[in-house]
Amino acid sequence: MAFPLDKVYYMPDTEDSGGRSLGSCPRNDGQTVSVMLEWGASAPIDIGTHIAEVVENIPTEVDVNRPEEIRTLKIQGTFKEALRTALVYEGPQQLVNLHDVLLNIKKPSGVERRMLSSILATQIRSLHVHFRLVHTALRPESFVFAVHQNKPELINPYVLDWGRALSQGIYQHPEYQATQPLWFYDVWSLMIVLSEIAEWRPADGTFQGEKELLRKKLERKQKATDPNWKGDLTAKIFQYGFGFLEKDRHTLEHLSRRDIKRFFDKLCARKKNG
Repeated sequence: MAFPLDKVYYMPDTEDSGGRSLGSCPRNDGQTVSVMLEWGASAPIDIGTHIAEVVENIPTEVDVNRPEEIRTLKIQGTFKEALRTALVYEGPQQLVNLHDVLLNIKKPSGVERRMLSSILATQIRSLHVHFRLVHTALRPESFVFAVHQNKPELINPYVLDWGRALSQGIYQHPEYQATQPLWFYDVWSLMIVLSEIAEWRPADGTFQGEKELLRKKLERKQKATDPNWKGDLTAKIFQYGFGFLEKDRHTLEHLSRRDIKRFFDKLCARKKNG
């Protein structure tokens, strides 16, 4: 369980686009470790239960796990300051999130972009199929990469944002309900992130009012599924993913574990081969 931490030192000027700051934290053995603070306006009421499941199940960089399994950074605990709370991770000091990668790294080849998309899709498949957990707050900033020799290791992502509630935006499923986290919410978020990788540019998430936000979500979906955008093979991948979400809500809510696995298997196979 993520227990409260009394002493965490951080550098406010290091906060990145994902709302994370670098810092340090003393451990019980007397050593001081480098940490990353993931800030939120407040801690969700059920954060303890959710984080306990993540700590218990999701492998970290110190665990021995299969290459296709999802990974995260070791969670040290939570730290509260005034009106905001941070989830505190232990890990490398040089990390970069996908949003910043899309903005600052030269657009890779189509093969490299497809590989990255396949890796991220496989990680979310692992979350749902191997560990039977739901994230519900996925965004490009949720995926972070260690940096070595000024280059991000894009083949080895970590998934973060475990303590963050998903804010209203383009990554939020059009029928999202905060009271009931559902598996297919992650699929919508993932498809939007994959479309950003295909274009190698963050989606326009600005909006004024719910009507404009819904319009932008539908426009993004239509754009990604159009063969004239990135070609027929790419369109078929997004047609499959977004098309699956067009099933009625009741059907999606009551799909068996086998059916969910089949969906992710087909999506990942299409990303790998597309």
